Amino acid sequence: MPKLLPATRDERRLQILNAARACVDEHGLEAVSMEMIIAASGLSVGTVYRYFAGKDDIISAAVLGGTTGLAEALAPVLGQDDPPPPGEYMGQVLRAIVSYGSRGPVDLTRVALHGWSHSRTDAGLRAAVESVQRAARSQFAAACRRWQAAGILGADADPEAVAELLLSVTLGFVAQRSLAGGASIEAHAAAVTALLRAPAR
Repeated sequence: MPKLLPATRDERRLQILNAARACVDEHGLEAVSMEMIIAASGLSVGTVYRYFAGKDDIISAAVLGGTTGLAEALAPVLGQDDPPPPGEYMGQVLRAIVSYGSRGPVDLTRVALHGWSHSRTDAGLRAAVESVQRAARSQFAAACRRWQAAGILGADADPEAVAELLLSVTLGFVAQRSLAGGASIEAHAAAVTALLRAPAR
């Protein structure tokens, strides 16, 4: 049997991961079985098991890949040297999340909660997810300090506390898309503007 090219191996691996995400989106994490994933992938049993040891292995890889990819997509927005005002900034963050989540055949924001839940049972995956979220919170805090220096955010605001709020807004937006069938970027951006408006001098 001829050896597969690396690009073909990557495509098949992604095919399996996307099949798992579709199954989780449709049935929920607990109801999904290895048989479901194999059937949805369109690949043979042997092929799927050449790539992954079982369901938990596939789900962990799907969550890690999604988390890493999202962090890469958010990096240019979160790390701006001269971030726009808070509402506009959060609008950019949320649009980047929606754009990344909708790139593939399954909306990753719809299955994110399942992934976060799964990460609590896998120590390595949990550490990776927490690391990404801590990094985002740190970048939010850096943006807050820049807003304070520019007089956009009140001088008495605690950048670390505001960063926690902005991370909660971000995660809550994803949760609303998953649980409530949608969430408005414009509404979130306007609310952040109202909450973080600097007091009149």
